Amino acid sequence: MQSQTYVLKLLLSLGLGYMRWTQLTPMLLMWGFALLMLLALTFVNFQQQTLFALESLLEWLTQLPLVGTRMASLLSGESTGMHLNTGDFESLVLSTWAVVSLVLMLVGMVISWLLGPFRPWTLQRKIVLAAAGMVLLLGGLVANYYAAPHNFNGAASAWMLNFALISLLVFGVSAYSLSMAHFLAYLNDALMAGAANRADRPGGLG
Repeated sequence: MQSQTYVLKLLLSLGLGYMRWTQLTPMLLMWGFALLMLLALTFVNFQQQTLFALESLLEWLTQLPLVGTRMASLLSGESTGMHLNTGDFESLVLSTWAVVSLVLMLVGMVISWLLGPFRPWTLQRKIVLAAAGMVLLLGGLVANYYAAPHNFNGAASAWMLNFALISLLVFGVSAYSLSMAHFLAYLNDALMAGAANRADRPGGLG
């Protein structure tokens, strides 16, 4: 009976681990888009290379399981008649979110198995790191503007406001994702600590 309880807790631990990555995935995607935007501004004079990279990215996405078939259908316009359907778009986003979260969880498990468990950071340290990244992102966007102001239409103050809002949005999503993931990791640790204590007792899994 107790062994069945232990197995159940292991399954719950895997579920919590997956939920944790579903909370971290939006943060990673936000940072990915922010860095891509920063790179696009930095390499604004390399349009051909940028288009080639985007084509390669789309080609890679179409090869992914589940996501690839939906992506190919949307790009070909077969299911939308050249008009993006809201339901198809939401389905694509959710399936991408689920697949990416699963892949990240499996990668994390493999790394932990190869290198051993990592010492977790405190939530405060994670938030401070996200804030430092926000400052660097904002600095990079501002530096790109003043490096080539002729490539930007509009007043400098408007662009500074846009850059600040983008950086704050990335930080806000990061703070939320890190907080939720930290809470789920705490629940997971508490769950497995209780299971380990029972397993260490004489006849604990009998």
